[in-house]
Amino acid sequence: MENSIINVTELNKKYYIFDKDYKILKWIFTGSGFCQEKKAIKNLSFSVNKGDVVGIIGKNGSGKSTLMQIVAGITYPTSGKVEVKGSVGALINLSAGFNLDYTGRENIYYKGMLLGMDRAQVDVIIDPITEFVELNEYFDLPLRMYSSGMAARLGFALAVFSNPDILVIDEVFAVGDRSFQVKSKAKIIELFRSGKSILFSSHSEQLVREFCNKVLYMKNGVAIYYGDIDEGFKLYNADIKLNMEKKVGTK
Repeated sequence: MENSIINVTELNKKYYIFDKDYKILKWIFTGSGFCQEKKAIKNLSFSVNKGDVVGIIGKNGSGKSTLMQIVAGITYPTSGKVEVKGSVGALINLSAGFNLDYTGRENIYYKGMLLGMDRAQVDVIIDPITEFVELNEYFDLPLRMYSSGMAARLGFALAVFSNPDILVIDEVFAVGDRSFQVKSKAKIIELFRSGKSILFSSHSEQLVREFCNKVLYMKNGVAIYYGDIDEGFKLYNADIKLNMEKKVGTK
């Protein structure tokens, strides 16, 4: 635990699903009304050491994205605890948190300060970000004039140039047009090899094997396995094969 940079202890996350909008209001104000309870994460515990690159694997709906959002501080657990020692950079929803009325430059300062940076720290990275995003005159225009890809460039650049202690990468491996994808992919590979602690959610076994030293295999919100990559994929691929055989058998 002494060398750990992330400690997750008995983590649980529930969502409440309503089939009608008015039922949400009834539940909020009266505490009554029918809703479906969805447990996205169930009693999850694990720790990440400094320098670990952990691949988080599992089918869609297994709880991977919810876990990443909790570690990044985007959402909160229903119960349990996540201790993070250091700053977190999140490559999840890249344009989240920006103000549409601010320019690209202003948004870097605005969101940088929301992330806990002071103006002097943003001053240091503003020129490298300007050069990296290649937005030219758009960098000093309001964000509402940007395409979604242009806004994503800003979010990507801020996350990687802010030099966080921990990176959370949820499926995102390249953003923007083809030329920027080459640049962003190269930057992420550089970060993977930098010795930073990283949580990397991916469906690509090749990428996880290339960059990660551990895997966390999740299924229906539960940690099935945490540790050696070969063993993790052995269990995961066996589950996939079993599910495919069941589907074939029901036809």
